[in-house]
Amino acid sequence: MNAKVIAERDNAQARILVVDDDRATAEEVVEAAHLLGYHSSYALDAASALRAIAEDESIGIVVTDVQMPGMTGLSLLDELASRFASQRPLVTLVITGFGSIDVAVAAMRNEAGDFLTKPVSREDLAAALRRAMRKWLRLCGERSLAALSASLRGPVGDADQASAAPAPPAPVDDAELLKITRKLVRMREQRGQFLNPALFSDPMWDILLDLSSARLEGKTVPVSSVCQAAGVPMSTALRQIRSLVDMGLIRRWSDPLDRRRDLLAINDEAMDAMRQYLTYLRDRVGV
Repeated sequence: MNAKVIAERDNAQARILVVDDDRATAEEVVEAAHLLGYHSSYALDAASALRAIAEDESIGIVVTDVQMPGMTGLSLLDELASRFASQRPLVTLVITGFGSIDVAVAAMRNEAGDFLTKPVSREDLAAALRRAMRKWLRLCGERSLAALSASLRGPVGDADQASAAPAPPAPVDDAELLKITRKLVRMREQRGQFLNPALFSDPMWDILLDLSSARLEGKTVPVSSVCQAAGVPMSTALRQIRSLVDMGLIRRWSDPLDRRRDLLAINDEAMDAMRQYLTYLRDRVGV
């Protein structure tokens, strides 16, 4: 599954699947999630849940009851881990009317992100879903970085191919990488002179590119400047910034010299991936 595709949606949200054999409870949780602004649906048993997750890759958060006929919620968590953990980010929450230390420990062993006891208050559910969404976004970010690094390394051949492979490229200094980022920014601006920029809008990428350029110059950038450079409405740019922060790709903090504004910077791991990408463009594409 391409985590990057989901993470780059306008709202950068996972769909939530509620699993509970009590239809009234399932509908209540789904309605609460909808009121909180999340896309959600429900399944009345584990088998239906597994089919739904396999068919709909936008499902990234699973909220399950523990006591269900057939496959229990804890068995469902184990099945989710074995079937999907290597393919896509999935975050799980457990809701049960039979709270106990043993059940809580078993849920944590199955990597449940939260353990809630019925009746669940709107506040507790909202907090748990916020934590789950942040975790899902972080997992998407980690997978995106890993996929980028893997694609830049290229396919792994056999021993003969490895011995015949060219030497790794010489390291590129920050000044040269900065020239490449500036060229990419100019190309983006020039493209907008000939074609409607909305046709190729990719604000997440534009934000990462601008923050990479700032990092190479040793600068931090105000949020307002990044939003303006993204070329999309302010509300859209702010959503993308929040998603990138939750994905662990960038960080945001208050300006110590001016508390009225926030600053942004790309994180080290994301910058390492961008360096690899920019070097790849220089060596393979001739940018």
